[in-house]
Amino acid sequence: MTRFHFTNFIIIAATVLLIINIYDLDFNNIKNGPFSGIVSNLLIIIAMILTRRDIKKRESKN
Repeated sequence: MTRFHFTNFIIIAATVLLIINIYDLDFNNIKNGPFSGIVSNLLIIIAMILTRRDIKKRESKN
């Protein structure tokens, strides 16, 4: 599995987990929400997008 395909897999998995965390969020009692899970999934998605851009830059140089 190449790095590019691995980043796609991580982005998809993080998106699924993000959807699950948002679904579990209790809007009536917002204090008990899984905010750390939502934030961490967003950070993982951003990091993988930046990694994909870096991989594309390295491949275009070669």
